[in-house]
Amino acid sequence: MKFNVMFVDDSISVLESLQWIFRDEPYYLFAFDNPFDALKVTKTLEWAVVVADKSMQNMDGLEFLKRFQAQSPRTMGIIMTGYNEMKEAMDTLSPGCVYRFVKKPLNHIEIKQAVKTAISAYEANTGAKRHAIV
Repeated sequence: MKFNVMFVDDSISVLESLQWIFRDEPYYLFAFDNPFDALKVTKTLEWAVVVADKSMQNMDGLEFLKRFQAQSPRTMGIIMTGYNEMKEAMDTLSPGCVYRFVKKPLNHIEIKQAVKTAISAYEANTGAKRHAIV
């Protein structure tokens, strides 16, 4: 089973970088530059992981995750945030809303590990199993 992973950031260049970073990973990747567009597809697929930017013009990333997870509660949420925003984000956090924070600028290894760990947690929570890719 290949899992669905969504990236939400109002920066097209960040989305392109994320798609490049994950190009060889066994996931179905979806990218949205508008959180409202991303919310429209919440119920169209089973989402394992959603990675959202904390600071977007149209909607705060934490608010986006709250809305997303209200419709898809098993989805694991990751927030990308600048170091200076990290404490603020953690202080306003709703319990269970964010699985993990990742600092911007993104470190390729860190973001890949964060998604991989979130996929494992999703598998444990849902009983979904990934099939070996040969």
